[in-house]
Amino acid sequence: MGLPLTLQSALTNMSFLLICAIINNLGLAASSGYGVAQKIISFIMLVPGTLIQAIAVFVSQNTGANLPRRAKSATWFGISLGASIGILCFFMAFFKGDAIAGLFSDDHIVILKTAEYLKGFSPDPILTCVSFSLVGYFNGRGKTVFTMIQGLAQSFLVRIPLTYAMCLVPNVSLTQIGIAVPASSAFGIILCVGYYIFLEKRKPITETQEGILCMAEPQNDVCRT
Repeated sequence: MGLPLTLQSALTNMSFLLICAIINNLGLAASSGYGVAQKIISFIMLVPGTLIQAIAVFVSQNTGANLPRRAKSATWFGISLGASIGILCFFMAFFKGDAIAGLFSDDHIVILKTAEYLKGFSPDPILTCVSFSLVGYFNGRGKTVFTMIQGLAQSFLVRIPLTYAMCLVPNVSLTQIGIAVPASSAFGIILCVGYYIFLEKRKPITETQEGILCMAEPQNDVCRT
């Protein structure tokens, strides 16, 4: 169960190295701006990264206790909470990218390039909180092969090809290149929603009386059994 997650993490990190190599061809200013933007993004990604872990644990516990409705409620709560924080991050990245970049560099050109990339990236905090919450739900249900396929499809079918295609456009801006990230997240959400519907139609999880009893009376004989 853990092997697909390990493979996904390794290949996803490799995909970002490839994107960095592609952007390096645009010159020193673009490369520096992208580097600063990635430092800022690493802080933004702490929120969806926390959601995916918390939801996976909560869903696995409640799935094991035959409480699927509770697991789903936690997932939707995580989506709502994450998206709310993501909206704040969106406005900060879109309108105040230069101010944030100024905390990391005093070079005017680097600040300008960082703000350009953050403007294209800005919808991603919202989309990533949604996709990571759904991925956490699937991980909690043990569907790690799907989450691996979904993550790699985002990286190698959308994010990298779109970044490369944008770099071929004459006089391309980092804003246009940054759009590849939220586009890949949107693609991941589509895959997750489709797989969720597939699971529900194929074999919907029903809440058993034992699960309800365990939640109400955790020390009873049924729970111990």
